Amino acid sequence: MTLLESLGRLLAEPRWASPPDTDAGEADQQLRAGWIRRAGRQPFGCPATPGVLRVEVVAGDPVDRAPVETRILLDGRPVVPEFFARGPANSPDFLLDEGLLRAASEPREVQLAEAYCTEGCCGALYVTIRRDGDQVLWENWRRPTTMPGSREPAPELAAYRFDAVVYDAEIARAETDHSWSWPARTTARLIKAGLVERPDLLSRWDAKRGWISSGFEDPDTPVVTFEYAPGLGSGKPDGIPLQFRWVVPDDGTAPDAQAAAALRRLAKEDPKIYGQVCGGNRERAEELGFSWPERA
Repeated sequence: MTLLESLGRLLAEPRWASPPDTDAGEADQQLRAGWIRRAGRQPFGCPATPGVLRVEVVAGDPVDRAPVETRILLDGRPVVPEFFARGPANSPDFLLDEGLLRAASEPREVQLAEAYCTEGCCGALYVTIRRDGDQVLWENWRRPTTMPGSREPAPELAAYRFDAVVYDAEIARAETDHSWSWPARTTARLIKAGLVERPDLLSRWDAKRGWISSGFEDPDTPVVTFEYAPGLGSGKPDGIPLQFRWVVPDDGTAPDAQAAAALRRLAKEDPKIYGQVCGGNRERAEELGFSWPERA
């Protein structure tokens, strides 16, 4: 509490409450200033409520290329660092945009976090979510059998029960709260939503949606990735697909306008013309008539 009070006083100072715009050449400082404006007060708006699930999207410092995490809080404490501590919580693109935290009568196992190195190396954290009458149950936790830095078996995790009405309201709030986002990330999310609604925009080009988000190296750039192989649109690819990456240009308009323009372009023009090969293998690329990038 003392630390939060100290941080609160600091953020209330004019230099943090309204950071000045920086010169155009200071890209990193521009990213950080925007991040402070969006996220500076976020730690003060999440009161701990016993027995209640809270979901908060946390975007880390973009200059350090910190991940965007879907923080799951129980009794005000973040689940992933307490139960796993091998990697960050999964992104909202995965947990919220795909509706994976919603509860249904059919149990669903959900990956909440993956180790920094990969799941195959150091594991992941899973929980099974199901609706049980007027309650939602989180049970059957799955994680590595030992904790980091210890040979002792990791303790079993207890099941949690939540009031279903309160739970549903919290998940709906988290899915629609994009106050943490920034223009490029919003543009990418809207493009993804459009492609979920109309998968034909890619399947007509024998392509399939891949990862869509803001760029890792340049967070102010929306990036669309997709797979391509002849026959993929009909579900019968003739071989291993290639991966393509399309960096959506920023025309200075609002995110919804940029996303709509990107979707219109996908409807009219084959994205393999303006996308670049970023995965697969050289032999397959040459077989399909594409240049293999030297950096891949």
